[in-house]
Amino acid sequence: MRTHMQRYAKYVTPLAAIALVSCFMALMFYPMMNANMKELPVAILSLDEGAQTVRGDMNVGDMMVDKLTESAKSSDSDEPASIKWVKVSTQKELDEGFDNRDYYAAIVVPKDFTAKQVAVKQAAVKQNIESATALAQVMTQAQAQAAQQGLTGEAAQQFVQASLQKAAAEQAQSAGASGSSSAAVETGATVKLVIDNAKSPLITNLLKQSVPAMLEKTGATVKVTVFNKGDVTADSSLPTATMMGQNVLIMPVYMMSMLVSFLVVGAFARKNYDDRTQRWATFGEELAVAAVWAFCVALGADCIFAMLGSGWLPGGMLGFLWFASFALMTLFLGLMNVNKFFGLGCGVLGLGLGMASGLLPYELLPEFWQNWVYGWVPQHFIGDGVRDVLYRGDGWWNVGSEPLLIILCVGLVIFVCAGLLPLGRHRAEVSDE
Repeated sequence: MRTHMQRYAKYVTPLAAIALVSCFMALMFYPMMNANMKELPVAILSLDEGAQTVRGDMNVGDMMVDKLTESAKSSDSDEPASIKWVKVSTQKELDEGFDNRDYYAAIVVPKDFTAKQVAVKQAAVKQNIESATALAQVMTQAQAQAAQQGLTGEAAQQFVQASLQKAAAEQAQSAGASGSSSAAVETGATVKLVIDNAKSPLITNLLKQSVPAMLEKTGATVKVTVFNKGDVTADSSLPTATMMGQNVLIMPVYMMSMLVSFLVVGAFARKNYDDRTQRWATFGEELAVAAVWAFCVALGADCIFAMLGSGWLPGGMLGFLWFASFALMTLFLGLMNVNKFFGLGCGVLGLGLGMASGLLPYELLPEFWQNWVYGWVPQHFIGDGVRDVLYRGDGWWNVGSEPLLIILCVGLVIFVCAGLLPLGRHRAEVSDE
């Protein structure tokens, strides 16, 4: 029977390997291929002081805010809106929201928004009145000239009509010349779109294209301001270049940490220990070696980043990547000391599930990843920390460091659990003797 199974194993094993690799790659790339923006938090602040018109007080900025916020609430579709408009009351509240990383962007309506729109409309009405008055004067003069020339009936009408057409053409030519010379002059409605690039460079590129096109339909001119740009250089202008620039730091750190952990356990761990002191000493050696190799992992990621033309990483980034790698190794080593291949399997599963979570923001991920994956995979926290250092200029301790510290502590707890496991058969035989 065993020989029979071995005979078919050489055919079944490659097929199983192909199926496993296919499932793993589908798991890894599914979130990217099915990314869809849902309820992206964008703040909207109206500083508009309004203006008085013949019809009463008017505040176009407040009307715009109400229209955007109400449109998202009153949507009949079961699908969530792509943008979640969050109304804020003051500039201080908006700044605090950006500091707390609550918003990807904000629309700010200036205090003179309505006043300038009213001024533009009043100028247009005034121009129309002046044009009509000028044409009326031309018609009166033409009628007088026709009478002086003795023209009557249809001849007089044709003379007046020709004079009006000539005057209208001159007005149009004059308006065109003045309009082209003042086309760059702000005609009133200028709205500011402020985007936090450190939150997600990918979202920054999406918002720079979509939001201005939406707001310009209202007749407003949109001024885009991007902050936290960082000093990251790339030879490509494509948005994917920025995304991959982060990935060459996130994924190599995860993969190298997992592989080094597997090799360290293979080199130091034993199937059986003489006593618990020997086991704890081995665990201590593994952690000490992991601390050294974690720094090597950070240097390796730095070299990859530099070889791709993005320059060498700052010291704060090296420190963060070292800390991230050590936290990962502590977790992997703890799991692998419970069972070597169980720990490796957990690492591979985390690699497949977490690849997209380090690159894509929460609002772009499929629902399963939002609910069950994004909150715990290490790549999410490494990605947050990498963006903080690259674009905000933070040091090694940043928004991603505290969750990684928790992961490190979880790894130490697993180490303790592994240390409390039975010593094994060899220890039992020694006791019997």
